[in-house]
Amino acid sequence: MGVDWSCPVLTSRALRPDDRKRSRTIMKRALKGLGILLALVAGIYFVIYAHRALADKDLTALLDSKVLLATTCLTALYTLSILTTALAWTRLLHAMRQAAAFTRLLPILATTQFGKYLPGNVAQHIGRVALVRSMGVQLSPALLSVAYELLLALVASAHIGALTLLWAPPEALLQLQITQYRVPLLIVVTAGALGALLLAPRVVLWLSRLRNPVRETAGIPAARLHLDPATVTVCYALYASSFVMIGYGLWLVAGSLAPANGLVPSPIFFIGAFASSWILGFIAPGAPAGLGIREAVLSAWLSGVLPSVEVVLLVIALRIATTLGDLINFAWGGVVMFRQREG
Repeated sequence: MGVDWSCPVLTSRALRPDDRKRSRTIMKRALKGLGILLALVAGIYFVIYAHRALADKDLTALLDSKVLLATTCLTALYTLSILTTALAWTRLLHAMRQAAAFTRLLPILATTQFGKYLPGNVAQHIGRVALVRSMGVQLSPALLSVAYELLLALVASAHIGALTLLWAPPEALLQLQITQYRVPLLIVVTAGALGALLLAPRVVLWLSRLRNPVRETAGIPAARLHLDPATVTVCYALYASSFVMIGYGLWLVAGSLAPANGLVPSPIFFIGAFASSWILGFIAPGAPAGLGIREAVLSAWLSGVLPSVEVVLLVIALRIATTLGDLINFAWGGVVMFRQREG
C-alpha cells in the first residue's frame, strides 16, 4: 500500500474555489501593505538624508528672488516629469494586455519614488510591483514593465547625452580616453538595449516555467510580453521628454545665477549634462538616488563652462528641486492612494 504524498494543503489545485479566492485576497492585501510600508520607510530615510545633506551648506545665494523663481520652475518641471513616466508605464502595461488605469498607476509611481533613496536602487521597483500586483496585474508583465522602463530610459539618456554633449565634451573630460570612443559606445548601448528588449520576455517565461511549469504556461502567451514598435517609440519619446524638462529647468537656474553680462550655455547643453549625470548615477552600484555620483558628473560637465561657484550652487539647487519634487509627489500620491483604497 503506497503513501499518498499529495497533501491538499500544499497544492493550490486541491484548494476549493472559495479558499483560492480568499488566498488571493490575502495576498493582494499583503502586497499592498508591503508596498506602502516600503514607501513609508523610504520617506523617513529621505527626510533624514535631506537634513544631513543640506545642514552645512551655505544657501544664502539661492535666496535671491530670481534664483528662487528659477528653482521653483525647476522643482515644478521635475515634479511634473512623473506624468511622462506614468504615461509610459500605462502604455507598457496596456501593450501587454494588462488592465491598468493611468489614474491608479500615477499615485503608485508618485508614492514609491521615495524608495530610490534607500541603498540598493531597487526598493522603489519592489514597491511598484507589489502595489500594481494588488490591482490584478500579472507578475510577468509587472516585472517586465519595470525592466522595459529601465532599458528605454537608459537608451534615451544615452542618446541625449551623446547627441548633445559627446560630440564636443567639456575640457574637464577631454583627457578621458572614453570620449574618443563615443560613437562605438552609442552603438553598443543601442544594440544592447534592443537585444535586451527582445530577450527579456523569453527569460521571464523561462524563469516562470522553472518556478511553476503548470500555471505559468497557461494564460500568459509569450507574444503578449513583447512590445510593439509603436509602444517602444512612444515610451522612448516620453522618457526623453522628462530629461528635456529637467534640463530646461537647469538652464533657467543657471541663467538666474549668472551675472548680468555672463554667458550661459544653451538649454541643449544642460539637457545633455543632466542626461549624462543621470545614467552614470543610475548604474552606480547601490548609490541611493545616485547620491554623489550625479553631482560629481554634472560638476565635471559644467566646470569648464561656468564659474566654480555657480556650478556648486546649480548642483545644490538641482538636489533641492529633486528632493522637494519627490516629497510633493509622495505627499499627494499617498493621499490619493489612501482615498482610492477607502473608496
